[in-house]
Amino acid sequence: MEGQTKSEDDTARLRAKVHFERGRHYFDANRFEDALAAFEEAIKADPEYLRAHTAQANALTLLGRVEEALIICDDIIAKDATFALAYTTKATTLHRAGRPAEAAEHYRGGVELAPDEHATHYNFACFWALEGNEEECEKYLRRALELDPHSKPKAATDGDFASVREKEWFQNLVAFGS
Repeated sequence: MEGQTKSEDDTARLRAKVHFERGRHYFDANRFEDALAAFEEAIKADPEYLRAHTAQANALTLLGRVEEALIICDDIIAKDATFALAYTTKATTLHRAGRPAEAAEHYRGGVELAPDEHATHYNFACFWALEGNEEECEKYLRRALELDPHSKPKAATDGDFASVREKEWFQNLVAFGS
């Protein structure tokens, strides 16, 4: 944030994070309009907070405003081509728009940029489950849960995994303590 002191920058980022967390709460409750408003407030507080921009794109996608979401993702990638979450967010949006080949390409980009980022692997596993590729789903979900074992309860109930939920490998993978 040009022209601000370090203290002002820190205060703006803190304010942005508060709005962002509120937005995540709304998002998790499927209150996407409220989530979008909170993410937009986070961006106003700190325009450089890229995670808030990706969250904004996710909310727009779930509100059916796919083209707006894609523009935001492209803007993020233009600003920072190494920000893996932008690729994953764009991939999710493309998949919802019925463009699975392009989505897979962007998911791969996100995984390559952030091989140790849980969300990139988790979202790619969701993609493969929805696309009916059990082998790829298992591969990416296994890696996601290695990176963040606390995601097992979410994976166990995530609707994206409905096609594999009854599979033995899935049951073993999301079992607590495994």
